[in-house]
Amino acid sequence: MKETYGEMEIDEARLAAADPDGLYLFMLEQYPYMMTPDNVAAFTGTTGQEIRKLLNKGEMQGCRIGIRWLIPKLGLLNYLYKDRREKKGDTYAATEMRQAIQP
Repeated sequence: MKETYGEMEIDEARLAAADPDGLYLFMLEQYPYMMTPDNVAAFTGTTGQEIRKLLNKGEMQGCRIGIRWLIPKLGLLNYLYKDRREKKGDTYAATEMRQAIQP
């Protein structure tokens, strides 16, 4: 089944590749593809303010629209697996966000 976000299809294979252990995707099903800092905070057990700090520092991938941050699921998965990728020598952007949504 292809999931869509607006008029665009979400690349499920890229999301699955970003979660190689399959630990997070099934838990993220209830969340929209583009998550707010409060969505991410609820998922991770932190606060929206902590998530915004990570976004402002560039430690988590997201996009800012005006004063509002949006974090794609792929950006969250990249953050959650960041330490593992760095230990293996992969780059942080190995699974690029812009390729997660196919027009």
